[in-house]
Amino acid sequence: MPVERDESVIALCREAVDRLARKLPQAQLSCHMRVGDVLRVVESAGQLRLIYEVRRDQGGIGWRAAESGEPQLVEDVRSDPDYMATDERVLAEIVAPVHGEGETLLLLDAEFTERAYTSEEAEAVLAEAARLEAELAPQAS
Repeated sequence: MPVERDESVIALCREAVDRLARKLPQAQLSCHMRVGDVLRVVESAGQLRLIYEVRRDQGGIGWRAAESGEPQLVEDVRSDPDYMATDERVLAEIVAPVHGEGETLLLLDAEFTERAYTSEEAEAVLAEAARLEAELAPQAS
């Protein structure tokens, strides 16, 4: 992703996280940008601690989503060997990749404390990722 586009992409991430925060006010939400071998949080909403950068060699559910290109819907992170614990209260996580230019460019991540997510919440995250992907498409060259 060219550096000159970073600001406009970050603005789109901010809008996506804001929309999701209105729909999922109790979730920890973040948008990660893939920068080489690092996933970097560029926008977030919520009260939990975050890991702001995750290197590929550290793994994690986010990297699993980035490399597979498939959404990761984890109902119980405690049983997922790839989960990187940031807060012991997190029980469930949804990571939705956003594609462009033939690869995963961004990830939308929603973490839920002390409960699993509902099907409506999962649909909201996936729909927002699809919207973000569509918004990025006109910028692709």
